[in-house]
Amino acid sequence: MIVDENQKIELFDKFYDWLKADGLKPKVSERLHKKKIFASLLANDQMTLDNFIDFLEDIKIQNIKSLQNQTMNYQNQLFYIDEVVVNKNLEEFILKNLASNINIKCKFNQIQIIKKMIA
Repeated sequence: MIVDENQKIELFDKFYDWLKADGLKPKVSERLHKKKIFASLLANDQMTLDNFIDFLEDIKIQNIKSLQNQTMNYQNQLFYIDEVVVNKNLEEFILKNLASNINIKCKFNQIQIIKKMIA
């Protein structure tokens, strides 16, 4: 995955918060620690870049999972999304309506189309 510099800069604060939520703790000063991680990210340090890519993947998954408990207009019918099942390996997700036992399989790149269908 290619990460552009603007994305690194734009998402850095959220990335740092994500790292902290994952248990990252500065030894001395959080301000200096944050600067060091930012510099490592911009310098394409492999470990920092790997973590940033994991962070981007996590954002993508959370964005998809946010569809749960939403109602969408699917083929001119209202479809309530009871459950969202994500398959990262196949880059797809399934929207499930448990009452009618209907499953809609979608690809990750279709998320914006699906979001436009939300009522």
